[in-house]
Amino acid sequence: MGKGTIRADMAGTTTTAEPREVRADLSKPLLAQVGDMGDAYDAWVHDSVGRNAGAEANAALVADGDPVASRWPGSLRIFRNRLLEWFSHIPWWLIVVVWVPVIVALFIGSVAWTGLSTGSAFLYAGIGLFAWTLTEYVLHRFAFHYRPKSAFGRKFHFLAHGIHHLDPWDPTRLVFPPLAAIVIAAGLFSIHLVFLPLGPSMASMAGLLAGYVTYDMTHYYTHHARPKSRWGKFLKAYHLAHHHKHWMAMYGVSQPLWDIVFRTGRPKSR
Repeated sequence: MGKGTIRADMAGTTTTAEPREVRADLSKPLLAQVGDMGDAYDAWVHDSVGRNAGAEANAALVADGDPVASRWPGSLRIFRNRLLEWFSHIPWWLIVVVWVPVIVALFIGSVAWTGLSTGSAFLYAGIGLFAWTLTEYVLHRFAFHYRPKSAFGRKFHFLAHGIHHLDPWDPTRLVFPPLAAIVIAAGLFSIHLVFLPLGPSMASMAGLLAGYVTYDMTHYYTHHARPKSRWGKFLKAYHLAHHHKHWMAMYGVSQPLWDIVFRTGRPKSR
């Protein structure tokens, strides 16, 4: 199905409903276009483009020597502004570079600086790691898959998660931007401090961030690696089914625990 039409499918599963027309020119910046799509946006953005759509859409810009299009010739254009467009591309390894030192510093600091015992630090880190599994589920289900009703909401959703569903093949539009993640992490750490002393808060935050890094790396892995293990193959199949068959279900990425608990796993065949 081309991107000139969308499915009238609001349940995230295949439908035979008559497609509605929506105008979207993939060769032009998309953020300026999604605001006016109305209710048609939800189904349009989840009807992913083909693997070569970015290269085809960018061909003219690359030929004209556009520095951003030439740097990422396989990506769809989001912004008109070249600087904003440049910063919309995040390599997977940046997540490791930014967050692993923070995780190590938080954990070691919880012991060396605040006097928390090593055993307690591991305990709180384990609690934080487990807390991430629910955080992952809640963010994916309620923040990344809410249905925006306003033009601003559609633009925000498109930047946060919509572009990834529209073009799941793009490796630079997959992991979460560190600047946005820092803001969220600061908020979560502040919440920790409301309920826990500094040492336990630091250890718990280290565990939660370790869970986040595991999630982002698993997310990249499911899209761009060829798993050899049974677990890896399961996670890849599970997540790709979320993208291409059941985008209003199967929210777990690093694990399906909370899909099982809340019964939002693979829908049963009717």
